[in-house]
Amino acid sequence: MGNLIKIAASIAFAALLSACASSGTKIEQGDVDQIEIGTTTKSQMLQTFGAPLSQTFNSDGKLMMTWFYVFVGPFGTGMEQQNLTVLFDQGEKVEKFSITNSDTNGPRLGY
Repeated sequence: MGNLIKIAASIAFAALLSACASSGTKIEQGDVDQIEIGTTTKSQMLQTFGAPLSQTFNSDGKLMMTWFYVFVGPFGTGMEQQNLTVLFDQGEKVEKFSITNSDTNGPRLGY
């Protein structure tokens, strides 16, 4: 009986170590579709997407914000990355933006 408990505990511990991991907040396409150049404000972006991963100013003094999300599947069986970068004009309205999405399949287990 003691060995059975040790085996069960070992399996549970291994399962915890192989769990999924994510960072950031998933960027929903429906939210991205609502961004309007020249209309959407910095305040609206913060309300919709939350705090960005980074904020920088370019050489023209314009604010650029970047939101990032990454998800790694169990046992490293795949990864999803999203990156939303927004440049604001001097009036704090969206001047331009880009979003990149990438999905990577990891190794197949049991093959």
